Amino acid sequence: VVPCLQVLYSQDEYITDPILAAVGQLQFEVVQYRMKDEYGVDTTLEPLGFSMARWVIGSWPAVEAAGRMFNTQIVKDRYGRPVLLFRNEFAFKQVMAEEGDKLGDLSPYALPPGS
Repeated sequence: VVPCLQVLYSQDEYITDPILAAVGQLQFEVVQYRMKDEYGVDTTLEPLGFSMARWVIGSWPAVEAAGRMFNTQIVKDRYGRPVLLFRNEFAFKQVMAEEGDKLGDLSPYALPPGS
């Protein structure tokens, strides 16, 4: 089973706000509802403007080899693995055309280690 909601984090150790990644808007609304209903916590979601996420199979050495990628944010998942966030499919295709040989294989999802 592929998780529909992922919690991602900035590479910057001083930015601790989690990034929720989901397949659709409804999943964000469910999270907000449950936080309020089950824990009495009000939440605020701020869209980041990314529409695609890809896990880098080659891990951090592949990301470092690729260098700076435009229209892309590099974050990490809860296991510390690199995830690339793209604004749209065009940005994804552009990065793959320019840096695909260095990045290697990318996956639209990642399973927990050892799965």
